[in-house]
Amino acid sequence: MTFSHKGLILIGPFPLGMPLVPSFTTSVLPVQENVVKNIVFRASAFCLQLAVCNLCSYCAFKSKAYTSFLMFAENHIQRLFFVSSRGWSRPALIVLGFAILSPLAGLYDTLLWSLDSPGYVTQSSQVVGSAVEDQLLTTPPYIVFIADSVGDVGSIDVDVAITGNLFKPGFNFTLPPVNNLSRGDVASAWASLTAGGPRIWLDDEGFSVGINSVAPIDSRCRPRTTDGENQSWSCRVANNESLGLLEEPLGLPFVWWGGGQSEYMPPFRKDNPWQSLGTGGDTAAMKQVFTVTKDRRRHTFLETVLKTSMVSMFPAPIGGRRSWKWFVEVSQATQPTISSPPHRENSSVSRTSIELLNVTNSHDQLPIFSIFRITSTNITLIRSETLPKPVTPLSPCPFYFSNLATGGHVRSTTCYRAIATQDPGARFLGQLDASAVLILTDILGDGSTAKAATALNETGMLWYRDHVERIDQVLASRAFILGGDRGSVSVIVKHTEPALSYLQLILSLVPALIALISVLLIRRDKRGYFRSSFFAAVHATTHLDESRCDKVGYSRVPPDIRLEVVAGHILLGTPNGGTLNMVRGGMASPSPAEKDMLLDLVQHGSHGRSLID
Repeated sequence: MTFSHKGLILIGPFPLGMPLVPSFTTSVLPVQENVVKNIVFRASAFCLQLAVCNLCSYCAFKSKAYTSFLMFAENHIQRLFFVSSRGWSRPALIVLGFAILSPLAGLYDTLLWSLDSPGYVTQSSQVVGSAVEDQLLTTPPYIVFIADSVGDVGSIDVDVAITGNLFKPGFNFTLPPVNNLSRGDVASAWASLTAGGPRIWLDDEGFSVGINSVAPIDSRCRPRTTDGENQSWSCRVANNESLGLLEEPLGLPFVWWGGGQSEYMPPFRKDNPWQSLGTGGDTAAMKQVFTVTKDRRRHTFLETVLKTSMVSMFPAPIGGRRSWKWFVEVSQATQPTISSPPHRENSSVSRTSIELLNVTNSHDQLPIFSIFRITSTNITLIRSETLPKPVTPLSPCPFYFSNLATGGHVRSTTCYRAIATQDPGARFLGQLDASAVLILTDILGDGSTAKAATALNETGMLWYRDHVERIDQVLASRAFILGGDRGSVSVIVKHTEPALSYLQLILSLVPALIALISVLLIRRDKRGYFRSSFFAAVHATTHLDESRCDKVGYSRVPPDIRLEVVAGHILLGTPNGGTLNMVRGGMASPSPAEKDMLLDLVQHGSHGRSLID
């Protein structure tokens, strides 16, 4: 049923933009762990170092500069002496090039790390809300706010505003749309619209939910039923009654429990600012997802209250007919009754009112201010479910009473405001839970002024219209996580994972290709002296065993070489008892006795005293 005044409602999707295509340098290829990324970069740097060594060795091979090749295995000091002693010769340039390029190639992985942009990707996995209960804050707030104090509605992130202070810091998540928001179970109406008023009927015992009325409906002014689903009224209000109307809070759900018992569901006065913001003037909006539970049946509702106002202090006029007309058109055009999918018949009630009130002083009846106010309220049943166990009272009470909860936590009861009459049938009625509440301020306008364009911010109203569907979805998700069935809510958990860009991948593969080319080039050294170790070359050229000297590789079983002292000279001792002692020039001539010992050493293979045992 719909209880409404004349108005225009526009609902529709509005595109928010296309996703950006990642660039060639953006990290998009996940590698799971940074250690994998490090191994790839280090392997690339190793391949580049190998390529530098092979290419320099090939240059030494083509230049027949074997000493230059030997300098590759020496430290920087020895290379410096070699280069300084050779001048700007080709062998010296080969060694100098190797000394510069080899360390730079070792830093190639650092270059690859510096190309991170940003170096990770965000991966998502969808889980049910009950699976991440351990990540919830101990006492997450049930009220959230969206405000625009700087006048830039484009900078507002709906998801951040509504999902803030829900999970522990560092838990990265988003809330996808809630499925099946229109599965509420409605019952047949017990009374006609004229007799019972607009309600959402929930069972066959009169259990129902509607909207409180602040209209001066009495014997002088009763609503007129225009058809089977709509009512309207038009009432003249005395100035001395205007203040009383403004002090009545707007948008209070009204619950009929059945059996003649009914009550309002007011804002929790300890922490809900709608207790005061919902009265009087100003321009603001309130959305809440609340549940009404009777025995084991729990019904979830989505309520939207939108209030726009213009205020003028006496004797200044409060606009004119043109500004009033614009104010009404913009206010009504941006007020969707509900953004969810189409609902079942009789699962929604709405009320819209337009008021022009003159508030006077109660003592002398002189006017104080005038207010032009438009309010719109909608309550829609979005889910019905049966609980495993019935709700239980927070504490005993001798009267008809109910639990009052916020965010799924029972905080008090209505026993303190129950009618103190002894009724043998007095009992616990059920539970009212404001699971999640959203209050929008500043965005929609400043209702404390008489200027229509300021009292109603058209840009903010259009922003609200464009985002209302997402607001309803995220607020419903928050409500189900706090005070509903967490298993019915999906949570997209996000985590960062190290990643490579296509540029990094290509630059990691290029050194491997260069290394392969360098290996093919150095294989032109058929004898292998420029692509093997100096130890193997000494092993082959001195014929320490049966190894060949025309084609050297690597010593598979390296012999033991020791330092021997013979006749005061240090020689290299071989495993078979011989020494490597063929030295030409640069050594002092031995004495005759030393010559005899060396000759005997060469001829008979006897060895001297070991210098290093």
